[in-house]
Amino acid sequence: MNVTKNYFAQLKIQKIIPIINSKNFHHDVKKIESIITNYKDIKLIEITLRESESYQNAIKLVEYFPKIKFGLGSILKLETYNTIDKQKFNFFVSPSTIKEIVIKKPINYIPGAETISEFNYLYNLGYKVIKFFPATLNDGCKKLKAIETIYKDLYFIPTGGISRKNMNDFLDLNNVICVGMTNV
Repeated sequence: MNVTKNYFAQLKIQKIIPIINSKNFHHDVKKIESIITNYKDIKLIEITLRESESYQNAIKLVEYFPKIKFGLGSILKLETYNTIDKQKFNFFVSPSTIKEIVIKKPINYIPGAETISEFNYLYNLGYKVIKFFPATLNDGCKKLKAIETIYKDLYFIPTGGISRKNMNDFLDLNNVICVGMTNV
């Protein structure tokens, strides 16, 4: 499995993986403080690498919140993955299938996929947890429901367009371990 049993179990418990699109450290601190105050089960949080200051903010957030296990998201290429400090972060997420990374099979790396062909490619490499992105396009719930009986031990983290209004539609599926949300 690409995700350790402990992280898999934690994702199932917390049901939501907050995604922080880091732009401002102080704003991020306030948002994370609100999340951990309102959601006691949240122990894993993803910080995206979308802005020039995101990585440095993420390092400071790891130091500021030592009890939270942070992951880095929006990893778009092998060079980015190779330059990040794997000791500071607990998991890594891409919005797509980056072949140069997935063939290395790194621990606690969650590749993204949207198509059945991508799911199958990752499944055949041994991946069991996949970020399903963008989840709400093209009837994402219907797609995941349709493949539940085909890929019985493949699990998804739907992300992209997930809200309080539709999150339970995804969480009710047997092959969804949690949802990723920016608007927690």
